Amino acid sequence: MTAPDDPKNQSTSSHEDASGPYRLADETPAPARTPSRSRPMEPTPNLSDSEDRDADDEGVSGSDGGVSGPDEEDEGTDSLPPPISRPGSTQPWLVIAGVCAALLFLSWLAGAPQLSLPDSKGNIPELGFGERLNGLARTAVFLPLAMMAAVFGVGALAFVRQRPIGAIGPLFAKCLAIVCLATLVWLVPSDIRILKQALHAVGLPAIATALAVPVFRLHPQDAVFATAASLIGMIVLVLGASVIVWATT
Repeated sequence: MTAPDDPKNQSTSSHEDASGPYRLADETPAPARTPSRSRPMEPTPNLSDSEDRDADDEGVSGSDGGVSGPDEEDEGTDSLPPPISRPGSTQPWLVIAGVCAALLFLSWLAGAPQLSLPDSKGNIPELGFGERLNGLARTAVFLPLAMMAAVFGVGALAFVRQRPIGAIGPLFAKCLAIVCLATLVWLVPSDIRILKQALHAVGLPAIATALAVPVFRLHPQDAVFATAASLIGMIVLVLGASVIVWATT
């Protein structure tokens, strides 16, 4: 028997371990990997850039093809001229018209000398009862006709200047107030017949033109045009009414 620590036994056992059935598998070195050419990474599309390009394309096509973008719609809205008759309450204008019309009616009923034309000598004749009623009736007919003529003048101005008319109710109320205020020029006293007739013929349109500037916020040139169109409308209405009266009598 050999001792366990015998070197021969140790060499035999080591040889058996190396070549015996229970030997370890030879560790073969792994083949070296050949460097492969890696494909370059394709850049991922940036969605924000594509969306910006699409938005730019839509804007360009809108300007060329007629499709307007939001900026163009805002610019189109801002470029529209303001309406001539702005929306608002009609009550203050109707109150002004009512007060002026009541003052005229009371002046006719009282026979105010300012409503009578002076004669060639400068004397002011007294109004009879029939003349007072006649003047009251003429005033009651004149005020609605003048209001309709003023509305016609504003409509003609809106058509020529390509501006929207705006609120219809305040338009009629403002025109009636302007006409009633302008007719107060009839109460201006004057002993000169020509001057009195000039006040009746020229004073009323001049005052109406001056009042149209602040009431409708018009340029003086536009106010003059509206007044001229109103005079034409008034002539047409008077001629039409005369023809109707002549045809029915």
